[in-house]
Amino acid sequence: MSSHRTWLESLSPGECVELLETSWLGRLGVTVDGHPEIFPVNHVFDRATGTIIFPTNARTKLHSALAEDLVAFEVDAVHTDPLVGSSVLVVGRAEEETGAEAITRAMALRRAVWAVSEHTRWIRIRPVKMTGRRIFLVER
Repeated sequence: MSSHRTWLESLSPGECVELLETSWLGRLGVTVDGHPEIFPVNHVFDRATGTIIFPTNARTKLHSALAEDLVAFEVDAVHTDPLVGSSVLVVGRAEEETGAEAITRAMALRRAVWAVSEHTRWIRIRPVKMTGRRIFLVER
């Protein structure tokens, strides 16, 4: 019988950016009515500005994110080797993006397009902290 343990290693800033760029599904963490909530979002990483941007509607995600001093954003990946996974956590300031050029650039970067309409609003997260980890399952 083999035994297993896990091994963690920190991702470099470049590896964190790569994971943010290649992932299309992230999670936004905010506080809603005094308790934490997490929402899936279809995001892009805008390398030109070093920020995360995603569409939403004018409801809970938008209002909660804009009301916070800081929000959390996370992406994960499972690599081709099923024993290896990665995670990036961004803590940052959320702001509403209203610039037509910025929104057009974000739309062009999207790989998996969830519905947007004339009612869509855009949130940009400006990172103040970014950390990442890779986890391995190691046989002893």
